Amino acid sequence: MAHTDSPIRVGATVRALRESHGWTLSKFASVVGLSHGHLANIEAGRKRLTPEKARLIADTLQVPLAAIITPYPVDDIA
Repeated sequence: MAHTDSPIRVGATVRALRESHGWTLSKFASVVGLSHGHLANIEAGRKRLTPEKARLIADTLQVPLAAIITPYPVDDIA
């Protein structure tokens, strides 16, 4: 992920997509191989998302990777 990506925006996007797909934080964290606390920190913008985890999250949510790592809405990317 590029260093210019805002961790706060990326985290908020992950949270919004996760919630829109009906995943709880705990269940989603387990599925993508993160602790509840680590995913909570990513969603709050306190931790950066690695490219590998960004890909896994995008695949799990069935959205393009760009929907997470760019500021464009999912509908504009797909």
